[in-house]
Amino acid sequence: MKNKINAVILLLIIEIFTLSTVHAAFCSLRDPISAIQMIYEQGYQFRSVVTTVTEEDRQSIKQQLPFTIHQSEVGKHTLYVLYKNDKHAGFLQARSEWAKWGLVEIAWAINVDRSIKGFYFQRCRSPECNDNTQQGINAVLKNKTLPQLKRLLSTNGETLSPEGQKAFAIAPQLALLTLRSALKTLVITDISWKKDIEQIAAVNY
Repeated sequence: MKNKINAVILLLIIEIFTLSTVHAAFCSLRDPISAIQMIYEQGYQFRSVVTTVTEEDRQSIKQQLPFTIHQSEVGKHTLYVLYKNDKHAGFLQARSEWAKWGLVEIAWAINVDRSIKGFYFQRCRSPECNDNTQQGINAVLKNKTLPQLKRLLSTNGETLSPEGQKAFAIAPQLALLTLRSALKTLVITDISWKKDIEQIAAVNY
């Protein structure tokens, strides 16, 4: 009996640890300074804005997209607000996506108008996650807004649209994963950090 109780306790500890690790991965930008240097240029400063992504936010994404964020993403997350010469210059945040080859961590840079500035893979075990593929996907996504990105995706969100298939002739599955991540990033930024973004815009008006 005692051994059974100990086994149950051990399983509970493992489960809690696993969930904590997964949750941490979903909201982790490993090195903001390196990310800024890779996607932006020199001379940028940043501040972090922490908010709580709620279940209501998760459901709200479904009003704009045919999918939503993972349940593990409900909780506290950080948006990095970038400045150059004391003027707001963009945003930076990390997203993680499940793939058949494991968890893919993506650092996203967002322009002030909430179009995509660029991204890079923090972690990706797919053999397709090389510099050439990343640059190719970046070239398609760069400066695109939410409506423009949606046109690259099928109506049900499960595949690329004909326009998307043409744009992503190389590594289409990795491109699809990255595109879906870009869409979720833009939508959740506007939903969960709405008040913060409005305050930043008012100061920089």
